[in-house]
Amino acid sequence: MRDPLALLSFDLEEFDIPNEFQRALPKPEQIEVTLAGLRRLTALLADRKIVSTFFSTAVLAMNAPQEVRELGQIHEIASHGYAHTGFFPSDPHRSKKVLEEITNKRVFGYRSPRFRPVADRLLREAGYTYNSSENPIFLPGRYCGLFSPRKAYRKGDLLRIPVSVSPLVRFPCFWLAFKNTPPPLFRAVAAWTLAEGGYLHLVFHPWEFTDLAGYGLPRWISLPCGQELLDRLASFLDWLGARARFTTLADFSAAFLAQ
Repeated sequence: MRDPLALLSFDLEEFDIPNEFQRALPKPEQIEVTLAGLRRLTALLADRKIVSTFFSTAVLAMNAPQEVRELGQIHEIASHGYAHTGFFPSDPHRSKKVLEEITNKRVFGYRSPRFRPVADRLLREAGYTYNSSENPIFLPGRYCGLFSPRKAYRKGDLLRIPVSVSPLVRFPCFWLAFKNTPPPLFRAVAAWTLAEGGYLHLVFHPWEFTDLAGYGLPRWISLPCGQELLDRLASFLDWLGARARFTTLADFSAAFLAQ
């Protein structure tokens, strides 16, 4: 039997979520908030020798090329589109080109900002091998993925890798659930999902690991944050690491498509 796998992914994006709550931030501040969280996060991952996947926007990478280049020496860099807000059909191709020029490494995966649908044709034409733009739950005001597959599946020569949800009730395993669910319950859901599917795919944002007070965000988005959230993640990763092997989405995709 194959070892259970842990797919840890982060959306490396401009911190523009306050814009949705009538608090516009200058672009330099959006970038700096994300980078502050990234520094804390990468220290935690390095301490535990955990490899993960960072879906970076081209805008973030162009504003912090050295940080993204160094990140790509250890972790997988995938595309999170050109900019976190707005979309053009050329974005998958343009973002891939920018990220590959900065990291000098091939980019295999794509995740749409806010899990917006993206045409497989655009991803195939740009040269991606996997798409992680699905969260198979209903999130009011965002998307409804209740009828989408829960597990990774092929669509032609492209692999789709949804964020993990539990069997039966589709309890989500993404960042909002992690923040708003008591840790023992979240671990129970994670263990159930891991045992049933053989892998667990989680998603967070580096900006979550900074102090989010003063940005006008509702509590269900902003709390916990900073060091408190980092400590909670560290405890969870220690628990998960005893039950599964961490790998990147690119390696998971390559093994899946080779079957």
